[in-house]
Amino acid sequence: MTTFAVPLRRRGNLLGALNVFVPTLPDTTPADDATSELHVAQALADAAALGLQNRSTYAQYRALSGQLQGALSSRVRADEAFMALRQYARRQRLPLDQVASAVVEGVVDDAELRRESGTSADGTA
Repeated sequence: MTTFAVPLRRRGNLLGALNVFVPTLPDTTPADDATSELHVAQALADAAALGLQNRSTYAQYRALSGQLQGALSSRVRADEAFMALRQYARRQRLPLDQVASAVVEGVVDDAELRRESGTSADGTA
């Protein structure tokens, strides 16, 4: 049996090693065959390293996509909240900062603000 251990490398980063076992009879494999088998083993290792790197990159971009989606969702909610505050302030003929302070202090009923934004108590439209 011939054994090759070839590095799994991608762009200078060592990711691991690939062990390849080739069944052969003793002293029947010429040196040229062993060299070509080593090249095939390294090609397999290079393909595996590329797959590992792609998996890692995909996981990073999925995490980033989730973070960006969360940021976008919170931004939309913040924009809706600001619109409700502004509409409430206009209808009550109050300065916006006074309405915001009243919300923070719990003086303004948030059900009224939800009506201004057109959303229900659970935040759905």
